[in-house]
Amino acid sequence: MLYSYLQLTNQFFTKEKKMNIWENTVLTDQGKALQAKLLQGQTLKINRVTTGSKKVPIVDLRQQTDVTAGGYDITLQPSRTEGEKTILPVLLENTGLKESYDLWQVGFFVEDPDEGEILFCISQASQAKHIPSEAESPGYSVTWDFYFNTSNTVPFEIVLNSSGLVNIEAYQEHTEAINEVNSRISDLNDKLSSANNKIVETTNKLTNYVAIREQWMSYSVGASSSVNYNLSPPTLSGYKLLFTQCAITNSPRVTCHYCDNSKVYFWNHGTGAVSAIALIRFIYVKL
Repeated sequence: MLYSYLQLTNQFFTKEKKMNIWENTVLTDQGKALQAKLLQGQTLKINRVTTGSKKVPIVDLRQQTDVTAGGYDITLQPSRTEGEKTILPVLLENTGLKESYDLWQVGFFVEDPDEGEILFCISQASQAKHIPSEAESPGYSVTWDFYFNTSNTVPFEIVLNSSGLVNIEAYQEHTEAINEVNSRISDLNDKLSSANNKIVETTNKLTNYVAIREQWMSYSVGASSSVNYNLSPPTLSGYKLLFTQCAITNSPRVTCHYCDNSKVYFWNHGTGAVSAIALIRFIYVKL
């Protein structure tokens, strides 16, 4: 007896639910003949699993010696047991698939000691499963678990495709690596958020800690001479004047060559007298 359920997997989600899409699952005539040999102590050696892209009338399934055209080989995964049942997972991936297709059949090919490789059993879906091309859905995969009733007289031997197993292991490793990276990114985001909050807090403190006031003043200075002006810094309650800057002057011939908290000194390096304005900046620190 053989039956199956469907497990959907892709890179974004994993969803498992029992479905009856493989309700038409039968031993082929060749498989039935082999079963008689198996009861005499032969081993059931499963070589490969292949999909078919066409459907046939249900009454014709037993007579099939191959799956319908248009399908592809899919990967056998390591089997496991549950009680008297042997579970054979098979993996379908769309890596390298140029064109999408509708999957109708899944066939198990085994080794017959007399006939060679035969189609042992076949499942036909009640509705087609659309398999997208790699371009349509990169990383798409489907896993089916097929259940076989086993007995002490009919042991199983399964030929595994190592390249498919590497894909599964690599997928698991990549998933673990991605999860680790995501965890580190999340931790880094938390630390950056905390650091940003501290920066904002410090900035707010500095904003309140330092105060700036500005004044425009007019001045006149003779040719090739200097002049100084007394300053009257504003008084800010709770703040102390730290230093004073002569920020800009609108005359290219005049330099503000010295400035303290009480006076500013201008130097005219031109040949004519200058009358201009300058911006005086007062920087305060909170007491």
